[in-house]
Amino acid sequence: MKSCNSRGYSLVEILVAAAIIGISLVAVVAFIRKGQEMISIDKHRRVARGIVERTLEDMRFQPESYNTLPAAPVSPTTSDVIIDADITPNIHGSLVVAIGNEQATVNGKTAPYRAISATVTWTELGGKCDTVSIAKWLTNVQRE
Repeated sequence: MKSCNSRGYSLVEILVAAAIIGISLVAVVAFIRKGQEMISIDKHRRVARGIVERTLEDMRFQPESYNTLPAAPVSPTTSDVIIDADITPNIHGSLVVAIGNEQATVNGKTAPYRAISATVTWTELGGKCDTVSIAKWLTNVQRE
C-alpha cells in the first residue's frame, strides 16, 4: 500500500531544478573566464612594466649612457617588444622612449637634468589597447 507522502517529483519541479542548475553553471563558467582574462591582463601589465623599468634603469645606472644622450630633446624612438610569447599568436607591443632636456639648480649649481620616459603599448587578444608608462629624471651630478 502506497502512502500519500511517498510521491515522486513532478515534471515541472524537475524542469525548474534543471533551469536553476543550468543558469548556475553558466554563471560559474563566465566567472572563471573573466578571472582568467584578468590574470592574463595583469601578467601582460607586469611584463610591460618590467620592460619599461629595465629600459629606464639601464639608462640611469650606466655612467656612459648619460654622456651619450643627445644634447637637445629628440624625437621618440620606437622598438618592438614581446609582451607574451607563451600564447599563439605572440602578443607584441611597441616601446617608445622619449628624451627631454631641462636645467635645474641643485646646491646653487645649475645642473642638467634629462627627462626620460618610456611607454609600452600593446593590444590584448580581445582587441583592448593597454599602456604602461613611466617617466624619470636623469642627471650626471655627482653627490658630495
